[in-house]
Amino acid sequence: MTPRRLPSEFLLGCATAAHQVEGGIENDWSRFERQRPSPVADGSDASTAIDHYRRYAEDLQQLAAGDQDAHRFSVEWARVEPEAGCFDSAALRHYRDVVRVCRRLDMEPVVTLQHFTLPRWLAERGGVVNPAAPRLFARYAAACAETLGDSVVWWLTINEPAVLAVQGYLNGLWPPQQRSIGGALAALRGLLRMHAAGASAVHDVARRHGWDARVSVAHHERRLRPRAGATPLDRAAAVLPDFIFNRWFLRSCVAGRMLPPVGDGRRVPDLRGSLDFLGVNYYSEDTVSFDARVPLTLFASMAPDPDLPRSAFGWAIHPAGLRRALNELWLETRLPLLVTENGVADNDDELRPRYIVAHLNAVLDAIDDGADVRGYLHWTAWDNFEWAEGYTKRFGLYAVDRETLSRTPKPSAALFAEICRTRSVPDAARVTALAR
Repeated sequence: MTPRRLPSEFLLGCATAAHQVEGGIENDWSRFERQRPSPVADGSDASTAIDHYRRYAEDLQQLAAGDQDAHRFSVEWARVEPEAGCFDSAALRHYRDVVRVCRRLDMEPVVTLQHFTLPRWLAERGGVVNPAAPRLFARYAAACAETLGDSVVWWLTINEPAVLAVQGYLNGLWPPQQRSIGGALAALRGLLRMHAAGASAVHDVARRHGWDARVSVAHHERRLRPRAGATPLDRAAAVLPDFIFNRWFLRSCVAGRMLPPVGDGRRVPDLRGSLDFLGVNYYSEDTVSFDARVPLTLFASMAPDPDLPRSAFGWAIHPAGLRRALNELWLETRLPLLVTENGVADNDDELRPRYIVAHLNAVLDAIDDGADVRGYLHWTAWDNFEWAEGYTKRFGLYAVDRETLSRTPKPSAALFAEICRTRSVPDAARVTALAR
């Protein structure tokens, strides 16, 4: 098999999130991490993370030296607006300089406005289910757009709304640690309104100044499919959870209404037309079987496909799922697609080189099938704080020493740099050579 060329304007880079890399942040997650006993797997916290807030210039230079031409990062709402209505001009200038450094290094900035975390003042007032949250998010989004918007084209309002609803409001593993179906559905409705308001704010600022702004969400695509040899009950159990997790938010955006079964069909202001492209986060798929003992998940028991290899997270490794996801999302939305996250938990960098190549080939397969895919952002650049898993799960191209915080490239970093430099996906023999 010969190397496969990537499209000429195809974006290649990495994705990060503020709380996971910056350090020095006070938000709803920092309070969560200080609970005792610790809710984080290794008892750690993100008080230092990898100190990216101070080291961003040299960190971005490291990625640019690997010929990456795009970088996704998030603005930390709690840092920009530490108290309701009080904006920190120094924090806004910091993120403007991050954008400036990206541009100087010829890396396209992709900016996320909310990546799971909330300011403590909003969390204490109900968080995403507070009726005022959309208005407050729009005010924050407008401040970011005014500060960064002349140099930023690609905007993501909210990262993985369905994941936040499930982990924080259904499973209770993340803030605000609730466990109810009703709470999860309320969170989805709140996040949908926040997205609509935030997208409208960015569009309004860009329109007023004559700037180009393309807005989306970072949608987590993790299809829930009936297990092999499924019974009619298994197939039935997969339908509703799969729709709610993988399609409800997007279809509501396209329709401009809060669709059943999460909503009652009413129109949401500014929702229709809020997506200019679609950010796609893909890691895996799950199989579903009916289980009467789990009413909280609508009697759907999820598990990785036992016939597929697994990551250190226990997730099934399934590149064909990415091709299928891109094709299905393209046919359904007809929006340009940007892979905003894809990566593997792999503590020894044994899986990552082949994982990257297999998933980039899946992207190219989807392009050959007709999908309009504009780029691929690997999760992630450096080993970082992985939410409730702490530092136990490593997704980075670069290892980070927890004592010195020094960054060391892994074999996968050299592979990804070659892909970025040559604009092509190497064959299996080349991957084996680089991974040694």
